[in-house]
Amino acid sequence: MCLLHDINPCLKVICNLQALLKESMTNTQIVTRWADKQKSRLTTSLEQNEIAELKPGEILVEVLAVPLHGSFWLASHPEALHPRIDEFMIDGRFVFGNGGVCRVLKANEDVRLVKEGDYVCAFGHVPCSHYDCYACTVLHRYAECEYNESTILGHGKHAGDGTYARYAVLPRYSYELCYRGDENPSEDDLMAFMFGFLFGDVRNALIRHPDSLRARRMLLFGAGFSGRIAAYLHNRTSPESRIVVVDSSEERLDSLKTLAADAVRTVLIPADVTEELTKRHQEVEHRHELQETITMIREAMLDHFGGRRCNLMFDASSGNTAPLWDNPDILGPATHCIPFGFGSRYVLLSSPLMQQSGLSIFMSRGVGNIRNRKEVIELIKAGASSFVHDFLIGPSKRYNSMEEVMQLISEQHDPPQPLHRVPPVYLCPNGEIS
Repeated sequence: MCLLHDINPCLKVICNLQALLKESMTNTQIVTRWADKQKSRLTTSLEQNEIAELKPGEILVEVLAVPLHGSFWLASHPEALHPRIDEFMIDGRFVFGNGGVCRVLKANEDVRLVKEGDYVCAFGHVPCSHYDCYACTVLHRYAECEYNESTILGHGKHAGDGTYARYAVLPRYSYELCYRGDENPSEDDLMAFMFGFLFGDVRNALIRHPDSLRARRMLLFGAGFSGRIAAYLHNRTSPESRIVVVDSSEERLDSLKTLAADAVRTVLIPADVTEELTKRHQEVEHRHELQETITMIREAMLDHFGGRRCNLMFDASSGNTAPLWDNPDILGPATHCIPFGFGSRYVLLSSPLMQQSGLSIFMSRGVGNIRNRKEVIELIKAGASSFVHDFLIGPSKRYNSMEEVMQLISEQHDPPQPLHRVPPVYLCPNGEIS
């Protein structure tokens, strides 16, 4: 018999884990499927599924906290808005979630790396199995797999289920250790790591090209989770940086303004423009209707940047925002342009843009190499946790049960709501995390 009040906190956790494992291990998951035979609409619901036996290198974790972010709302939207939806639905279903902070229940892995009771930050990207894939085995940039066989948990393409569930199976390389169990981290210590995968994703994009780190004039589209992280990293990395943030929510803009009042300038997109961008495809002939808004952004940019255009454009929006920036009014020579969000259908590379010498438009996907992931862990421990609590967790609503968050998803999907109106939330699938 395990007398919990007579043992130290670490042993208490181990006893709790052992008790869990003695139970029949079924899992409650947020599952998205096709809603009809025509495969025209998606539906999302809670389902119970058995947990498979662990393969070598895998760990079974209890999901403590995970945010619901833009990619999920795109991927699960009834109208199947995510550009890779066919990849997501290759097996006819998916359980989203490649991030979160988790407690290890069982490990089929070297105990020097991770063991029962430890805490890990899920990053979700898994390499392919080819020994000669340079991207996966040498660079450890799995999103750039040469065989196109690397996977992301919860993202289809025959990947394992994601972390929008009570429990998850994490393969080797899909997580990083953030605390040993005997370190007894507090709930506040742990909570910040639920955003570790987003930090890795955004930081990877910002450091891929060394010149991006030297850019001091950032034009940022989107003030959601990813946008706030981008502003934080840029403000802390680039000396004397200045940022112009464009968003459709005055509340999100006001929050981000407090990050660095003198450095941040905000631009609120009119509601009617936002509505049109969410409804309309990017037909070229309609773009002239956006000129008034583009001019408003340009004037704010020139004023804040001392008469110069941005030299770093980061689009973190989940909406269709490319029509606002893929033009020579916004992008100039030597600008680094990073379309990070998934909401835009394409970038219009017009003749005037092709005359902009040094203009670089490059894509960045994934949480980066092992070094970036480990540095993110250290970054959060070294002080970024305060930013996470103030700017990401603080403005978000916490849900302590799968049923509660499923009700929110149902409200957003029936009838389908525009993505820019989705509130910031995070889920603690098992209630209290300490």
